[in-house]
Amino acid sequence: MQGIRLTKSYNSRPVVADVSLTLEPGRIMALVGASGSGKSTLLSLLAGQTDADSGAVWLDGQRMPGPGEVLVAGHPHIKLVHQQYQLQPNVSVSANIAYALRFYEKTYRDFRVDELLALCRLETVRQQSPKQISGGEAQRTAIARAIAEKPEPGRTTVLLLDEPFSHLDLPNRAVMADLLLDLVRQDRVACLFVTHDATDALALADTLGILRAGQLIQTGTPAEVYLKPATAYAAALTGPVNLIKARFLPVLELSSGVHPDALAFWRPEQLRLAEPHGAAIRGTVRAVGFRGHYTDVEVFISRYVTLRLLTLPDAAPIVGEAVGVVLPDIEIRWVGA
Repeated sequence: MQGIRLTKSYNSRPVVADVSLTLEPGRIMALVGASGSGKSTLLSLLAGQTDADSGAVWLDGQRMPGPGEVLVAGHPHIKLVHQQYQLQPNVSVSANIAYALRFYEKTYRDFRVDELLALCRLETVRQQSPKQISGGEAQRTAIARAIAEKPEPGRTTVLLLDEPFSHLDLPNRAVMADLLLDLVRQDRVACLFVTHDATDALALADTLGILRAGQLIQTGTPAEVYLKPATAYAAALTGPVNLIKARFLPVLELSSGVHPDALAFWRPEQLRLAEPHGAAIRGTVRAVGFRGHYTDVEVFISRYVTLRLLTLPDAAPIVGEAVGVVLPDIEIRWVGA
């Protein structure tokens, strides 16, 4: 599937601006963006539920018509799962899934429903209604219903997900991640999900994109975007970060010949606490946050410089303690504003 130079404006305000992307069978793409960055509108354009002002969507070599060109919006092989799930509230999980297969003969319909219940980890709630199950189970029911019809040979199924992890607790997030990986690997689904939280995107996606004000400003593997963000926005969206203006680098005993407002970039895991008498940048611990397998430490260096680093819990300092911070022995990486 390809979205080519898609553009959409509302009241003369661009919401999606000249976005092009490619989704491949058997792979997951994640788009990360803040609220209002155009994520949901882009999904609607790709699903054929909103007309683009310009640009086109192609699937299996064919241009997909927008809703203004057809009687029924959408495409049978492009499945969009909304945050609201849109399930029938008064029938069972099995019946919700079976509804997508209502034009098939009963033997195949029952077989496929059982297959989807197993794939989506829903066997234990098959007879319960959406009102009786958890949010994670409701979401998996919506996905099962969306992918119930298998594509014709040689055709691609595209699964589009709007914030699939946003309302889930930790155990359900893990189940959802496993489900997406199984779908992509077993059925060669082309999957795109949008999110404002990069945590799951970094772990799951083959390709990661950063969406800002309707523009796709960076794409790459999760590691590329995380380690080499193009802008401060991309850096902050994908994880904790230290961004220091060049004018303040002398506080860290560094110098550069770049513009004073240029931003130096380090991830917290690139910094470390110094040995008690080792050479380091001196500062005072301002905050300590226990995160389970690591501790997040903020060290006040000066009025304009506070550094964030990670350490093991049993090596964590206490608030108010004087410490030294060692910067990585690598060339300074710079990011755009």
